[in-house]
Amino acid sequence: MLQYDRKSFILGMITAFCECVAGGCKRMALSPPLTAEAFDAVREAAYRLIEAHGLIHYHERNEDLPAEERFQWIVIAARQQTIDEYLRLRGAGCSAAKELKPFHELLSYNAAEGVPTRYDAYKALFAHDD
Repeated sequence: MLQYDRKSFILGMITAFCECVAGGCKRMALSPPLTAEAFDAVREAAYRLIEAHGLIHYHERNEDLPAEERFQWIVIAARQQTIDEYLRLRGAGCSAAKELKPFHELLSYNAAEGVPTRYDAYKALFAHDD
C-alpha cells in the first residue's frame, strides 16, 4: 500500500493547481476530492496557499451526490466571474463530480489534444482518512 502524508500530498496538489491558475495555464482548477474530515484538516492552509497566489476559492460540497459517495473539493480561480460561471453550470444541474465535459472550458481542457479525465483517476486515494 502506498504510504504518504495525506495532508502534505493534498496541499502539494493544491499548490500545483494554484501555479497553473496563477500562471494563466488554467482558468480554474479543482482540488483533489476530499472527505469532510480531510477538508477540515487542510482548509486553513489551503485557503492561505490559494490567497497567497492572489487567487480566490469556493468550497464545493457536492451535496447532490449520494451521501455514501459524497466528496468535496475547493474550486480555485483567478476571477469571481469564473466562480460565477462554475456556479451557473451547477445551478443548471451540471456536476463536475459526475461529468467534467460541461466544465472543460473553465478547466482549460483542450478537447483536441487532451485525454478524457475524471476524478476517478485518484479519487480512491482519498476515499478514507487513514
